[in-house]
Amino acid sequence: MNKFSKLSYVALSLALVPMSFSSCATICSGGNPVITIDGDIKEPVNIYTEVDTYTGVTLPAKVLVNRHKLDGQCIRIESDQHKFNDIKLRKILNGYTWGNILLGGIIGLSVDLATNCVAKPLQKTFFIKPINNQTETASDSISSTPIQ
Repeated sequence: MNKFSKLSYVALSLALVPMSFSSCATICSGGNPVITIDGDIKEPVNIYTEVDTYTGVTLPAKVLVNRHKLDGQCIRIESDQHKFNDIKLRKILNGYTWGNILLGGIIGLSVDLATNCVAKPLQKTFFIKPINNQTETASDSISSTPIQ
């Protein structure tokens, strides 16, 4: 092997070592997941996630959610005229994790676990409907007399 070949192998090895400390799921999935919220609501809504607050947005809207607290995370939606149920996120295993286990080994899997890229949202699109507002309570609709 000549001197140039040895130098080429050393340079290639040094270039590949930092790549081995990253992982498939972290590279492919990256930062915080994006969730799409859609609905038949024409008025602007306010959307609250653990990452950000989105005020006065029209649907459909794309919002960021916190990757590190994905399972059970709530997205709250409000408007001036309607009430909505909170969206509760659930997670599943990210398919890229299997590629990382095969190609990246323990170091790559450790990076995926530290960044929580082993998980992804079970559902990425949600369709919301307003909760029926009841303007009358039971006592308003029934004429009652006081108990003596």
